[in-house]
Amino acid sequence: MTASWETIAAAVGAEDLSDLELAGRLGCKPYLVARVRRELGQPAFPATARPARMTDEERFEENAVVIAGGHVTWRGRSTIHGVPIVDPFVTAARVAFRAHHGREPEGQVRTTCEVKHCLAGGHLADRVMREQARGDRRALDACL
Repeated sequence: MTASWETIAAAVGAEDLSDLELAGRLGCKPYLVARVRRELGQPAFPATARPARMTDEERFEENAVVIAGGHVTWRGRSTIHGVPIVDPFVTAARVAFRAHHGREPEGQVRTTCEVKHCLAGGHLADRVMREQARGDRRALDACL
């Protein structure tokens, strides 16, 4: 489903986003956003015209949505496998982990809850945390 001219025009007036970013958010093609912008007499705003790159943390804050149960979902870009990303080289889970735990994750960041691709910091674990949890379970099994 493509966004209407009116929807695109409202978004162009309210958001300081490039044609590509607005198109992604509205579910339409960037050329439609560019056409509406041109018809409104506004200057072109291709993706390369962004004055300053957002930090990974800013992009995370903009696209993360808290839902019931303290889980966090993503409304931003994802890989073809549905993995939330803040840019082509950084997953949203790494940014959420770093913000919550105050350190860089080691290895892959995985969710520990039942919500697929949950980004709540407390619901994420890196390789070190998973290995620690396995060791704790082994120690508990040895005691029984």
